[in-house]
Amino acid sequence: MKKIIYLISVTWIMLLPSCSDVLDITPTDRYPDPLVWQDENLLKMYVNEQYSGICTQANYYEIMFFGDEGFSKYNRGGSNITRENILTADNVGGISSILNVWNSSYKCIYNINVFFKNIGESPVDETVKAELTAEIKFIRAYLYAKLIWAYGGVPIIEEVYDISSDWSQVKRNTWDECVDYIIKDLDDVIAFLPDKPAVRNRAGGNAARALKSRVLLYDASLLNNPSNDKQRWQRAADAAEALFDKGYTLATDYRKMFIDIDCSESIFCKEFNETYYSQLTFQLGTAGDNGVAWITPSVNIVDAYETVDGEIPVTNSELGSVNPNSMYDPADPYANRDPRFYASIHYNGSDFGNRKIETFTGGYDVSNQDATLTGYYIRKFIEEDQGISQTRHYTAPFLLFRLSEIYLNYAEAQYHLGNEDLAREYINKIRDREGVKMPPVTATGEALLEKIYHERYIELAFEGHRYFDVRRWKIAEKTETTHIMGHEIIKNNDGTFTYNRYRLTQESRKNEWKEAFYRLPIEFSEIQKSNKSLEQNPGYEIN
Repeated sequence: MKKIIYLISVTWIMLLPSCSDVLDITPTDRYPDPLVWQDENLLKMYVNEQYSGICTQANYYEIMFFGDEGFSKYNRGGSNITRENILTADNVGGISSILNVWNSSYKCIYNINVFFKNIGESPVDETVKAELTAEIKFIRAYLYAKLIWAYGGVPIIEEVYDISSDWSQVKRNTWDECVDYIIKDLDDVIAFLPDKPAVRNRAGGNAARALKSRVLLYDASLLNNPSNDKQRWQRAADAAEALFDKGYTLATDYRKMFIDIDCSESIFCKEFNETYYSQLTFQLGTAGDNGVAWITPSVNIVDAYETVDGEIPVTNSELGSVNPNSMYDPADPYANRDPRFYASIHYNGSDFGNRKIETFTGGYDVSNQDATLTGYYIRKFIEEDQGISQTRHYTAPFLLFRLSEIYLNYAEAQYHLGNEDLAREYINKIRDREGVKMPPVTATGEALLEKIYHERYIELAFEGHRYFDVRRWKIAEKTETTHIMGHEIIKNNDGTFTYNRYRLTQESRKNEWKEAFYRLPIEFSEIQKSNKSLEQNPGYEIN
């Protein structure tokens, strides 16, 4: 009997439409096999599949493409569309589904609605059903969170549409309605699930608290809270504080944090194993070691890592304007930098195994088509002791929520509540931890807010926050019109190096920012499908 059930399970899972498939929200008449709702193991497998709506094995890292901290060659993930400020309702479909989440999210929401339609009548044990329902609510909350971060208010859909359903009446809910809907789901999860589930890689109360913290931080930010309603900032502060006594501690080894499955500050992560493995080390790895380096650090972020005296070394990356108050030496640009720089970025002369990275012209790491165009490679996330290979099964987790983010959320909220002492305290907890030990922030007023912004840029580099941060702060009109810069590194006859800056983005980036770009547009085909009942985001209308 067990063999029969197993065969049915495998067959059904192969037939199940994946959340990660890029499908539109056209009504469908496909439903899972009725056996799913009768069998506990199949039901669990159904819920497991929905987790791919949060973060798939294939594209979870692609969110790195969409920020000024890196440069992606070959228009990976459609990054040129946002990088060059040419986004329209016609071309948004060319952007990776990790950012343009409309189709993939609503496909998963359809599956979730099927779950809710059938779970009540399922004969499976009530405790199991309740646990799975809570997990599904977390996934649904995460899906709607990704949707509103990208598009603003979106349709909240609970009906299971079929081929006879009428999409012409579907309308968008407001931002506030969506936030309330998400928070209701997360509060239900917090009330029911244990803080840390016994089974790894599954949602629990703390994962819900972390998502709630980010959702309410974005809700309180200028893009979504133009009147600066202090109650929203208080909700954001309270949500972050709710995680302070849950047993997490700041990691003392910044580099190891992104390799170690048992990291002390990891709240929720995408885990991998030998069967469901990661290829991030290969995808980001150095060209000299067989990596393909699909995204490499920009000179912009290299310039942003402070010197050990707490000063930003270069104040304008395009011009190379050196801060005279810093310890920065243009002839020795990597000396005396924030320890997080060395843990996150491979630079010319850094150590990789038993050799030095060579990103100077003619060097070992710029000798093939996968070579960096910026002069740098990402070191963060790379399992260097495993070597770099397309066939290796890497298992390092990808952190989706960690304590440092929660501290930064709290600091930002407290600043806007007028509690600058608390804001500085929580930034400085991050900067003062073992393995970092950067000078404390002492700034006040607007200068303190700039420090908060800057600390997120450095601490959370390449983790998928930057694209949304600059938009919710409404500073993208500056960051997205500044050229992404690279370094041409020349090795001189005396063994020294010359670093020449050059632009990696087109001139259009500098001149064509539009207010509309703070949100993604809904694909024009979706507007047509709804008979224009779906309202397009301002600035993307097509007559």
